[in-house]
Amino acid sequence: MERGSLYPNVADASSAAAPERTTMSIVQQCFKADETVHLIFEAYQIKGQEHIEGLLTLVSSTSGGTYALISFSLLRTPLTASNELKINKVFPINKTFQLTTDTKGSITEQQFDLSTDDDRPSKYYYHPIRTELGAVDFNEFCAKINSCKKAMWEAEMPSETTLNFRWLDDYREIGEVKQELKKRESQYIVYKDIIIYCATWNVNNRPCWDNNNSLRPWLASGEKAPDIYAIGLQELDTTAKAMLNGNQMQMYAAQWIRKMVESVHDGIEYEELQSVRLSGIMLTIIVRKQLRQHIVRCRVNSVARGMFNALGNKGGVAVSFQLNEANICFVNSHLAAHMSYVAERNDDYKAIEDGMRFEENGLLCRTINDHDHIFWLGDLNYRIQEPNGQQRPGPMSDAQTFELLLQYDQLRTEMSHDRCFKGYTEGEIKFAPTYKYDVGTDTYDTGEKQRAPAYCDRVLWKGKRIEQLAYNSVMEIRQSDHKPVYAIFRVKIKTRDEAKYKLVLGEVLKAVDKRENDNQPQIITERTIIEFGLVRFNEPAIRDFNVYNNCPQQVDFKFKVKDSPNDICEKWLHVDPRSDSLMIDSARSIRVRMLADPNSITGLLHKICNTPGKCDFDILILHVRSGRDIFITVTGEYQPSCFGLSMETMCRTDRPIGEYKQDEIKQLMLDVTPECRVTMPREFFLLIDYLHKQGDQLKGIFQSYDRRQPLSSQFNAVRDWLDTWSEDEFPGTPQTAAEALLLLLDLPEQALLEPFVEDLLVSKSKSEAMELIALLSAPKRNVFMHLCMFLREGIERNDYEATNVAAIFGRILLRSSKCNVTTDYHNLCSQFMRRFIYVDSPDTNAGGNGHAGGASGASGASGAGGATLQA
Repeated sequence: MERGSLYPNVADASSAAAPERTTMSIVQQCFKADETVHLIFEAYQIKGQEHIEGLLTLVSSTSGGTYALISFSLLRTPLTASNELKINKVFPINKTFQLTTDTKGSITEQQFDLSTDDDRPSKYYYHPIRTELGAVDFNEFCAKINSCKKAMWEAEMPSETTLNFRWLDDYREIGEVKQELKKRESQYIVYKDIIIYCATWNVNNRPCWDNNNSLRPWLASGEKAPDIYAIGLQELDTTAKAMLNGNQMQMYAAQWIRKMVESVHDGIEYEELQSVRLSGIMLTIIVRKQLRQHIVRCRVNSVARGMFNALGNKGGVAVSFQLNEANICFVNSHLAAHMSYVAERNDDYKAIEDGMRFEENGLLCRTINDHDHIFWLGDLNYRIQEPNGQQRPGPMSDAQTFELLLQYDQLRTEMSHDRCFKGYTEGEIKFAPTYKYDVGTDTYDTGEKQRAPAYCDRVLWKGKRIEQLAYNSVMEIRQSDHKPVYAIFRVKIKTRDEAKYKLVLGEVLKAVDKRENDNQPQIITERTIIEFGLVRFNEPAIRDFNVYNNCPQQVDFKFKVKDSPNDICEKWLHVDPRSDSLMIDSARSIRVRMLADPNSITGLLHKICNTPGKCDFDILILHVRSGRDIFITVTGEYQPSCFGLSMETMCRTDRPIGEYKQDEIKQLMLDVTPECRVTMPREFFLLIDYLHKQGDQLKGIFQSYDRRQPLSSQFNAVRDWLDTWSEDEFPGTPQTAAEALLLLLDLPEQALLEPFVEDLLVSKSKSEAMELIALLSAPKRNVFMHLCMFLREGIERNDYEATNVAAIFGRILLRSSKCNVTTDYHNLCSQFMRRFIYVDSPDTNAGGNGHAGGASGASGASGAGGATLQA
């Protein structure tokens, strides 16, 4: 290949024709709007016997304020489009970045190494002669990189400037889909409020059991319960004996953590997410239990700054994690003590900031500043350095005095000169200095040294969308020579709207597929839209389509497994074959079967309700090995049926469900208002009414139930009879009606007795259960009472066996995803049902015969429901 054919030529600026696209402009398309390509350098790598041509690109980010080298390999030459570039390596130009040109023992002088952080060096080679007019030579390349590195790390910058490399996260795991999604973030990202509670206390070597008082004044302030606690302790126990006894230190730490968990806000379930300890410095993160599932990549680390930078009596500990789409970091530090050690405190801060790294993809590469929200708390030990001879003005409870003292606060002075905590913010201080007190009192140091009061204990933050709600100390806790401090924040957390994300992802997947390289192995599909037309419950429909191989080689294909539902297709679809091979000039027929049955109808209705706009049944991904994916949309219109609908939805209809369209029933399903047209579904009433009239023919029904078994041959006729409110004779048998009744109760997404299933399972009596049932919606309550009355009458006539009925209906009515399906759970379900359907069910708490009360309740519901239905 001729070297001159690798890249397109730079356009002639004097030409009147439209300028030809340059390599620089093509590479720029790989990046976001605030990211600029400054230069390209031709380089190649040698792997085995192969020379892999590529480009090294210097890129900067406005949002991050940083530079990086991005290494591209070329998928095709000459380069004509951005999708012909593949990113294979990212080099942030941070303080550890190195470009070395040691050629000792090498076979060529035209080689160099690139390395950063703890990563192994990557070797590159370059040609002595440039072939791309827009590219620079090696000397220019090195000079520009050195210039950028100095500009970032050696130049004076405004205090508000915060350098970070978070923008590179989008290119570390390279993929065209990920890049496209990042560009369209604004279409699916929302910001949700969470409350973060930061607390710090130097406990002065006091063990937890010495503190008999509650920590709640310190950890439970504020009206709203926090979502996340970050609690930092210093001087947990820094005595030589404790530091040499690891078991004793672990015991102290565990007792403090237990005490802190017990002292947080009431009424919310919390759990410890993570704790990290460095000798006497400990940081504990406590979160709401319901929030835990949204937290990933939780990492910890510590930096020692005690004697010889090895002991942990001074230093810092930190916890890093991702919550939804936001990266959060908490740091707890104990810096150098004493009034004159200002520079040492600054050095401690800098060492912690530079040395604290969190593991990412097996490497310690994520820094403190590589987070969206940072909270730094602890005993920072900065003092109040009043001019010599100046007396402390006024009482220490005076707000004006606090402000006068803060004029001489070392931390504020050092921050104002960018010597520490650059880019951090601290809230307004309206409390007395937190150090040094006589233990057990609110009196400042009266000892021999009489140390001047100081604001040693602080909480600072860095990041966007952070609002401080409170910042205070707690005077009534007196076990230490420090007062505890807390700060409460409202933080808007970057969160992915899953519904919007799926829409954008679908569009991106299709767009990326369209841009795939046409020279890759591919097959042709007869159609990419499979139209099923009108789909009805329990009626299978089949569509076939052909795929063809027009490539000069065998092509292997398979349907891709998707993250959700962890299969190639939704439960209501079946695809055959799932994979196959096509010889040259051959074809294969693929069959797609659609069946909305008892095992899949709940999921289908859920998808219809949660999909904005038109709801397709699914999108199949036909993957061609070493080729591009083909996206096949499966669509149609679902004909609503009563099966799978909630009792409330059926009670909102003003005509038979069979007359509704998919969008119309969707609106009723999404209606959360309590208003209903009737108080009991007509479909339920029709089935109960029919069964009630069958007398001896009911014997033997309700023997068993398994929704996975095929439905009877008469079922669809019964479905149409119910969905049209037909006045014709019932088209099935009592067994078919029983089957339909069980499905009508079992298929809604939420069980009939939700949201009180867990409470009902542990109820001790019928009267206690009735109090909860009375809180159900009218449709659910009436259905339950009518059903119990009907079942009880059948048991009285010995039509069916009571134990079977209690077991079957108990599992259906008390179905819950929160309860483990165990023998105990089944027994509790049966026990609950027996209270309502047995002829003799004494209620020990209520007194008298429980059956009589239940019959009365059912009768009342019957009257109300029946009257409304007949109206």
